Amino acid sequence: MRFNEYQEAIVGASYHDVAGLRTLLGLGAHAGALLRAHDRYLADGLDHAASTLLVELELGELLADLAALASAHGLPLEEVARGNVAKIRQRAVNRKMPQLPNVPDGPVEASEYQRLAAVTDEGAQDGVDPLALGVPLLGVAGEVGTLLDARKKQFRDQAPQAADPVFLAAELGDVLWYASTSATRSQLDLDAIVRASAVRARDRRRERESLLALPSGLPVLDERFGDQERFPRRMVLRFQQRQQRERPVVAMTLAAAEPNAFPDGPVPSAVHGKEQGFRVPQSLGDSLSDNSRRVDDYRFHDAIHLGFLAVTGWSPLFRSLLRLKRRSDPEVDVAEDGARAIFAEEGMAAVLAKRAIRFQGFLSEQAVDDESVEMLTTVLEDLEVARMPSWLWKRAIAQGFSAMRALAGGPGGFLVVDLDARSLTYSKMPPL
Repeated sequence: MRFNEYQEAIVGASYHDVAGLRTLLGLGAHAGALLRAHDRYLADGLDHAASTLLVELELGELLADLAALASAHGLPLEEVARGNVAKIRQRAVNRKMPQLPNVPDGPVEASEYQRLAAVTDEGAQDGVDPLALGVPLLGVAGEVGTLLDARKKQFRDQAPQAADPVFLAAELGDVLWYASTSATRSQLDLDAIVRASAVRARDRRRERESLLALPSGLPVLDERFGDQERFPRRMVLRFQQRQQRERPVVAMTLAAAEPNAFPDGPVPSAVHGKEQGFRVPQSLGDSLSDNSRRVDDYRFHDAIHLGFLAVTGWSPLFRSLLRLKRRSDPEVDVAEDGARAIFAEEGMAAVLAKRAIRFQGFLSEQAVDDESVEMLTTVLEDLEVARMPSWLWKRAIAQGFSAMRALAGGPGGFLVVDLDARSLTYSKMPPL
C-alpha cells in the first residue's frame, strides 16, 4: 500500500481536528502502549504471540496518528518517508556501512520503505531475541517525546518549532523509521499493518455514522414468537428508594406495558402449565441495596440491564422477571432464556460497572471503550444477541449508565423502555 494512499484513508476517516492536541496525544499514548506491551512480555505477563499481536495493533494506531499529523501540516507521508531514507542513507555513508539504501524517486510503498529502513538497522539480528525489540520501541518513544516537548514549548513560550514543517518532517520520519524497525524485529509486515489500520479507521467512521443515525433493519430477537412470549414494545418502570437498616434500598415496579398481552394478569403456559406473563402494576424482583461496604449507586444497576433491553431487545434477566420465557421453542428456552444466559448478563453488568469508573461513567457513547465492547461481545458470542452489531452496544451501555446516574440523582424515578425507538429515557414524573 502506498503511504499517500494510506494517509488519504486515515484523514478521510478522521472526525476531529487532526491539527489539534488530540492527534499528538494519540502518538504519545500509543508509544506508551507499545512500551507497556513489551514490558509485560519481558515480565512473562504475555507470551510471544500475544505480545506480537499487541505490537502490531499499537503500531497501526501510532502510524494512523502519524499520518494524520503529517496531513495537518501539509506533509505528504511519502515525502516524509523519502526524506527519512535520504537521512539514513547519509548516516550510512558517514558510518561507512557496506549497504546504502536508495532514495526512491516515485511513490513509496510501505513494504519498500520497510526494506530500505532495515538496510541501516545496525542492531538487526537473525531470529527472535526477547530484548531485540527494546531499542526501536525506545526510539519510537524518544522521537514522539521530542514532538511532545516541542508542542509544550509552543504552548508555554509560543515557540514556533512545533509548527515548522522541516522539523516536523524530520521528526515524523524518525518515528516512522523506528516504527518500521519495530515491525521488522517483530517479524511483522509493515504493509499489512497499514492496511489493517486503514480498515479500522474506516470501520470507526462507519460506526460513528451508525450511532448518529440508527439504521432500520436491525433484527428483533423475539419477533417470530407469539405476543405472550414477546417483550412489550414500550414499558415504564418505577424505581423507589427507601432506608432499610440504615442503608438505601430500591424497589422496582412495572408501571405500564404496551401492548399488554396479559390484561388480566399471568396465564398458565400452554407448554409447561407454569405461569406466563406479568401484571400491571407489579413488583419485579427483590429490593436491592448496593451490596457493598460503600454506597456506589449499584442498587440502581437494573438500569444497565434495561439499557441492554431497550437498545438491543435482549435481556434474559428481564425475560425471567416478566415471565416471558419462550417455552414454545425448547432450545431457545434453555439456551437463550435459561440460567446461563442470565448469569452472563449479570456478570457483564457487574464488570461494566467497575470499568465505568475509568471511562467517565460510560455516560456517553464516545466514552464507551472498544475493549469493553469487545469483552462483552466475546462473552455473548454464542447467544442470539451476537447478531447485533458491536457499535450498537455502545448505545446500549451509554443509555443504561446514563439512566442509572439519573436514578441515583433522583433518587428514584421512572424509566421508559422503548424497543421500537431503541431508547431508554428517564423521568422524575410518571410519563404519559
